[in-house]
Amino acid sequence: MPEESLREIAATNEPHHTLASPEFFFLLQRIDKLDETLTKEIKDGDQKLESRIDKLENRIDKLESRIDKLDEKFSGKLTTLNYFAAGALFTLVTGFIGVIATLLSR
Repeated sequence: MPEESLREIAATNEPHHTLASPEFFFLLQRIDKLDETLTKEIKDGDQKLESRIDKLENRIDKLESRIDKLDEKFSGKLTTLNYFAAGALFTLVTGFIGVIATLLSR
């Protein structure tokens, strides 16, 4: 409150008539400070979460590249394994056909 108003009130001995009491302004300032503190903590938390998310994204990218390398490495081995399995299956089928043909011819 301005000093002139305080002097007038003191000179006239009348209680000052304001829309809000000093306690209200104190509480309003306190709420404002708490709001600033809370906003700052939320921003700090957001920054921490963003940095953690960035770290996780980097780890995921590294894992994806490792998986791609392993996929390339094993794709050649798997085709060899497929040819081996196909050869073994062909041999078994040919053997069974030979056995059946032998049994039928007797």
